[in-house]
Amino acid sequence: MTKNEAIKKKAAELLKDGAVFAFGLSERDHGADIYPTEMKLIPQRDGTYKANGEKYYIGNANVAPMVSNFGRITDPKGRISGVKDKSDYVFFVANYSKKNYDLVKNVVSSQNYVGYYALRDYVINESDILSKGADA
Repeated sequence: MTKNEAIKKKAAELLKDGAVFAFGLSERDHGADIYPTEMKLIPQRDGTYKANGEKYYIGNANVAPMVSNFGRITDPKGRISGVKDKSDYVFFVANYSKKNYDLVKNVVSSQNYVGYYALRDYVINESDILSKGADA
């Protein structure tokens, strides 16, 4: 559910190859409540973003080459506007195997893996953005 055609094509290819995906919405302190989300995309001078934040209770977090993350775009100093409108919302894709994707732990005691992970200065390009603003 994105207008990013390159991401759709990549997802289709990964599915054909047997990949699984993950949806990073919930956070440890507030579940799936979107308003207090702490996942941030901080704009950088080179046009990229640095993603910082944690997601909790996310299935496939340890094996998904495409993890859709919900967050908010901040100002360059990492501050969120505080206004609860839709203008700074964002969905973006991360990959569990990339640098700065920290798989903290499995949060269930079974053979299933339900992840708690953190993005720590994880680099996001515009091509990794699924949607922004009201679309997100």
